[in-house]
Amino acid sequence: MSRIGHSINLALALLVCLSVAGTAGATLYYQESVEELDAENSQLRDRNEQLREDLQSTEQDLQSTRERLRELNESLSTTRSDVSQVSENLEETEGQLESTQQELAATRQELQTAQDRVSDLQTRTQRLEARNDDLQSRVGDLESTNENLREERNDLQNEVEELNSEVSSLEAEVTRLEGVEAENRRLRDALREACTAINGTRPSGCQLV
Repeated sequence: MSRIGHSINLALALLVCLSVAGTAGATLYYQESVEELDAENSQLRDRNEQLREDLQSTEQDLQSTRERLRELNESLSTTRSDVSQVSENLEETEGQLESTQQELAATRQELQTAQDRVSDLQTRTQRLEARNDDLQSRVGDLESTNENLREERNDLQNEVEELNSEVSSLEAEVTRLEGVEAENRRLRDALREACTAINGTRPSGCQLV
């Protein structure tokens, strides 16, 4: 029994030593791991800070690039509009040139036709000038007649004005007489009502005019 107990004690002592040694080794291992993790974490924080600075700088560059891109887009839009306008102007100018060429050909034809007509018109002008002399003579006669007619018209207008004044006076008199007649009717009606109210019948003393 003593040998067995001694063996058990040795085994337990050996087991305790192994446990202590294992615990110390694990503790040392974990301590080294923690230190490595702290160092790595510090490096990561530094790296993260650098990345943040790089990100901020990149965002600023991106904003600047976007602004430049917006300006370039506006410039491109303006340029496209200018190109479109110039293209339209070119097409319009080409159309005007073709139209001008056609008009020039037509004008040359008209010029030739006009030159042909000039000769005929000169002959007609001479005849018309002679006729114009005759007409001017007639115009003188007509102007004299016209002056007489103006005087007659003025006399008639004066007469019409006098007649209009007389008509206005007569209309005013008619209006006045119509008012008098209406007043007479009103008075007769009033007298008739008064006689009826007094005697119930028309007495011989109440005679209506």
